[in-house]
Amino acid sequence: MNTLAASAEAILLLLGIAGVGYYMLARRIAGPEILPYLSTLALEVSLPLYVFAALVQQFDPKADPFWWTFPLWWIFFAAVTLILSLMLGKLFAPGIRREAVAALYLYNPLFVPLAVIVGLYGTTSAHVAELFLFTMFSVAFYFNFYPMLFRGRSGSIPGKTLTLDLKKLFNPLIRTTLLTLIIVLLGWDAGIPAVVVSIAQKVGDLAFTLVMLTLGGYIYLDLRTAGRIRWAQVIKFVLLKNVLFPFLFLGIVYALKLSDNVGLILILSAAAPPLSTIPILIGRQNGDVPISNQFLVGSFLFSILSIPGVISLFDLMKQYY
Repeated sequence: MNTLAASAEAILLLLGIAGVGYYMLARRIAGPEILPYLSTLALEVSLPLYVFAALVQQFDPKADPFWWTFPLWWIFFAAVTLILSLMLGKLFAPGIRREAVAALYLYNPLFVPLAVIVGLYGTTSAHVAELFLFTMFSVAFYFNFYPMLFRGRSGSIPGKTLTLDLKKLFNPLIRTTLLTLIIVLLGWDAGIPAVVVSIAQKVGDLAFTLVMLTLGGYIYLDLRTAGRIRWAQVIKFVLLKNVLFPFLFLGIVYALKLSDNVGLILILSAAAPPLSTIPILIGRQNGDVPISNQFLVGSFLFSILSIPGVISLFDLMKQYY
């Protein structure tokens, strides 16, 4: 019961902050122009500092000599979910098929799994560092790859194919992660003053708030022109993303008898709702933004039930390894 309550509370916390962001714009406490600044502050300042503080305090390569396998497991995860997304996308109407595939594939790699991990195991858990190792290349890959999902579509932005955007490839998050790994592996982290780590931690803690405020604000803007809710498509998407994906990875974890650490990260990643910026990315490809927003909101709301349920099943399954 503790697992159910703690994981549900973690999701509700994120949704509550998003609700505040929605309220800010709905009541005109802040204008839409603030959202890009909040997003930039979160992704280029706050989150990298959070990663720095977490790795310095919690990453111990001697305690886990197989730490280097986590990025490899992410490659496995990205390959399996791509195949699943392309196959399951055929279940959606042609007009929104690419939007469904993108929303299935581009999951929330950090904030939802991190919130659940912190809620269940605390901020000092080694799982926090493991999550950052697992996702260190995810942002660069997804933001460079997603235009490929819209190739050949009428009205898509010309020239948007698989290219390497060096700014995204070497974004502040990756640079900070790699630099901090080098520092820890060389043993230089012992010489970092405690106050520096504390400052990084305090600023890093803002990342959750900033990202979810931004998400709530963009949901408000999108819902103003969202039109009717396409219930059948949204329910279908939620069942695939929030139920089928994590259940398939439960089977994979059990079949391969993976360690608790790897299994937890894989299952949380599979159960996570779509990337919070998915409506923006789909909009850049002249896609159907309203349906992508409905996919996002529906998946986030259902994750209040689905993620606690999946984590509880994972805990039960571990007894039969």
